Amino acid sequence: MKAIQVKQFGTPDVLKLVELSDPTPAPGQVVIRVHAAGVSPLDTYVREQSHGAPTPSLPYIPGFEAAGTIASVGEDVTRYKVGDRVYTNVFMGAYAELLVQDAIAVYPLPDQVSFAQGTAAVNSYPTAHYALFNLAKATPDSTVFVHGASGAVGLAAVQIAQAAGMKVVGSAGSTQGMQLVEQEGAMLAVNHREPNYLEKAVEFTNSKGFDVILEMNATQKLADDVGLVAPFGRIIVIGGTDGAVTFDPTPILWKGASIIGLYIGLASPEEQAEIHAAIYAGLENGSLRPQVAEEFSIDQSSLAHETVRTAQSAGKIAIVF
Repeated sequence: MKAIQVKQFGTPDVLKLVELSDPTPAPGQVVIRVHAAGVSPLDTYVREQSHGAPTPSLPYIPGFEAAGTIASVGEDVTRYKVGDRVYTNVFMGAYAELLVQDAIAVYPLPDQVSFAQGTAAVNSYPTAHYALFNLAKATPDSTVFVHGASGAVGLAAVQIAQAAGMKVVGSAGSTQGMQLVEQEGAMLAVNHREPNYLEKAVEFTNSKGFDVILEMNATQKLADDVGLVAPFGRIIVIGGTDGAVTFDPTPILWKGASIIGLYIGLASPEEQAEIHAAIYAGLENGSLRPQVAEEFSIDQSSLAHETVRTAQSAGKIAIVF
């Protein structure tokens, strides 16, 4: 099989296309023929060993997010058969034509969802769902601000919140991004590159602030969230932890607000099952519509890594096979 392999940590040029032996499933496992692998900032953090990313043994195959079809099944696997469309979250290994995974960690992908779209169901949609419902305890009457709403997780959050009846405002850094955010369900989109965007956002709430804020770029924007959050509101830190943040915590104290970090790996098996069941239902009924920003071939993996770090993409970046 063809795969991308990393033999030393560093810049995108350490991503090398190689030929490796095909995997075989053990009992309880399946082999997935990967049709698309999601590319996320975490992939780049692992490659360059930054942001506290995990350190895999070298050499390793990058990638946490894969969607494809069942190529073969091991003994005792009854849930899936060859040809079934699925997606899965792996700890490395998605940038390959084939990967082996425990059947219990594989989820069905509806027919109307492309494989590239399916990679968003691996982490982006679960992260957004976990942030809104498990951590922020959002309800249909909540007001939600998605700080960085045009990326994969941000768009997922907008769609999920809108489908649940919440009032959503999202920020983006371009006209195209703002249009996409509103198209996907936000009642208002603001440009977080403009100096007065905070005022525009809080005006939407009649100056009350937002019950829930999902933060994608904490190092740069967490200080702004302190002024946007409502009394007893919850700020969920999802990404963008590039260094120390300096802000006055006084508003957090007087508002009784909370700042909560998110790591989807802390979700219990029961929570994961509920989350993926909800995502499947949303994908099937069309309320969840993953947006794919760009697709790259496997030999363009270096370019995919560069692209996902530019913060200009509106939607999911995927490597397709």
